[in-house]
Amino acid sequence: MAKENSYSFKDVIKAWGKFFISTYFIKNFCIWLASIVLFFILVFVGLRIYTRHSQKVSVPSVEGMTLDEAKKIILERKLVPEITDSVFGGSSKPGTIIPNGQIPTAGYSVKEGRKVYLTYKAWSKELIDMPTVTNISLKDATRRIESCGLLLGKVTRKKAKFKDFVLEARFNGAKIPQGEGQPFKLHKGDVVDLVVSDGSEDQNSATDFSDEDSNSDSNFDKPDNGIDEF
Repeated sequence: MAKENSYSFKDVIKAWGKFFISTYFIKNFCIWLASIVLFFILVFVGLRIYTRHSQKVSVPSVEGMTLDEAKKIILERKLVPEITDSVFGGSSKPGTIIPNGQIPTAGYSVKEGRKVYLTYKAWSKELIDMPTVTNISLKDATRRIESCGLLLGKVTRKKAKFKDFVLEARFNGAKIPQGEGQPFKLHKGDVVDLVVSDGSEDQNSATDFSDEDSNSDSNFDKPDNGIDEF
């Protein structure tokens, strides 16, 4: 009967020792260790990005500052300044942010990278092109006038067809040319008066038409007068 092989505890330790210093173990251990380190790096970076993304800052107050000063303060808060409008009137100094001229308002909490919209006082009135407002409805003309920064003034009614259609546009009593050559220039905030139709001619026409119909009916009922009708 063959003698069974027996391993002592010392032999087992030696076998494990050889395994731990083998190239196979060292190579796989390094791969495992690198994977663990990479995992923790990705988790750390991801949490940092997420935290920064959700971080909020307070919008600074820039009212009364010059455009350059306002832009600098806003950029320091990691926000984005954007000039959206200018006005001419008011007591503010030209080139400065007007009262209530920033959106969002000061103290409002927003995320980094949010735009802050600014309105400043202009050095002079802004010139704009007078839009075409004739031959359209009063409602559409009003929308065009106000959308480009002009103001609607007096609306005068005139006898004409099609109620509430714009016939003329006037500035300081003078007729504004429409669709002729170069666009008429006005300053932002100027007041434009309109002359619109009252629709009275339509009503008269309808009345005359009905009268003609009634006359035709009455003529049709009359006896033949010897004249042939075609």
